[in-house]
Amino acid sequence: MRHILLCLPIPAMLAACAPAAPDAVTPVTSEVTCEASFFEYLRGEPIAVVDTLQTGLNVRVLGPDDFVPRDFDANRLTFTTAPDDTVSRVFCG
Repeated sequence: MRHILLCLPIPAMLAACAPAAPDAVTPVTSEVTCEASFFEYLRGEPIAVVDTLQTGLNVRVLGPDDFVPRDFDANRLTFTTAPDDTVSRVFCG
């Protein structure tokens, strides 16, 4: 009976040594590949040109009055449009 009581705390101790689960607040990101500066030449161009880009990144287009969500993604390229449907800003996130 004494051996059984001594073995009971071992699983609890082993669980304490296990690596922590990833924190939901801290996103796990791989290599950052977004370089918005490469696309600055598109400022002032019609927003339709964004549809022709082959970037390999997630691309998001926001209208002039769209809400900008705070969900940051370092591998996402975001274009905002001016009221005349031209590219007004390019940034990662």
